Amino acid sequence: MIQIWKKVLALWGFLHTRAFAISALSVVLAFAVFQITTRTNTVYVTDEQGRSLQFTMPNTPETLLPKWNLAKPATIKEPASSHLIQQEHPVLMNTSITVDGKTIPYQVENGTTVGELLYQNGITYDGNDLLSLDENKPIENGDKIVLQRVEYEQFTVEEPIPYETVRKNSSLLRVGSSRRIQEGADGRLVETYVQRTVDGEQEDVQLLGQQVTLQPVTETILIGALTPISPLDFDLNVDENGRPVEYTRLLQNQVATGYSARPGAKTASGRYAVPGHVAVNPNEIPYGSRMYIVSTDNRFVYGCAIAADTGTGLLQDIVDVDLFYETYQESVLNGRRIVDIYILD
Repeated sequence: MIQIWKKVLALWGFLHTRAFAISALSVVLAFAVFQITTRTNTVYVTDEQGRSLQFTMPNTPETLLPKWNLAKPATIKEPASSHLIQQEHPVLMNTSITVDGKTIPYQVENGTTVGELLYQNGITYDGNDLLSLDENKPIENGDKIVLQRVEYEQFTVEEPIPYETVRKNSSLLRVGSSRRIQEGADGRLVETYVQRTVDGEQEDVQLLGQQVTLQPVTETILIGALTPISPLDFDLNVDENGRPVEYTRLLQNQVATGYSARPGAKTASGRYAVPGHVAVNPNEIPYGSRMYIVSTDNRFVYGCAIAADTGTGLLQDIVDVDLFYETYQESVLNGRRIVDIYILD
């Protein structure tokens, strides 16, 4: 018992010595260094500024990100040593989008395309809109994306088509007199345009097409003159009164009336109904016969004509010849006239 008590006193004396204090402090410091070494993480951060080395106690990327205000890492590498975490921070590109009157800055990860950035921010556009950069282009630092809204609007403009005035010399009237046989009327032209607008600003206007919705009506004025009605010309030899010198038959004091027809109409012989083609009794004057028709007093000249048509009045010998006119009004002015018919063939 005495021996045990001596050992306790000796131990107590040792615990109060400087050697023991130094030994205990060394153990505590060694333990602290061990704990700090094992719990401290070495983090490599790589961004557009380069690569930096950071030391931190947190041991997960989720707790490291807020510490340096970092975005979500592109990749996280964990080396063989459990206390080492390497984080590669993605390179961010500074860009901006100008659209609808606003310019908004953005930071995007490297490799993001123009179209992806617009889609991510709910910015839509169609085929008419103008995009300053191709939508498939990867965004580069400093790129400025400009999206212009383009709209097309169609509209129509109605324009008048002024009518023309035609003056025709005609032996239907006495020399020196005139008469308007057809009133003129303006037509109507509808023009279709397209207006291009970029971001609300009107730009060019293009004409898409024209359509005549109403044809103008020509004003026709007859002027009395001793000129033939028919445009045909057989190059005849005529006397001092303008009558043919050479002919096969002369039919005098024949009753002549006038008629007209719609444009493009054909006669009984198959020829078109035009001035110079007249209606006869084909039993007396065969179709195709050439003639020259003039009034007995020489005040009316129908001129050269071809037998091309017939009618009931002609077949019944009520009239001898029916003269074709370009307009109904002229046929009315013809009325009933007495003419001489020179059969040239």
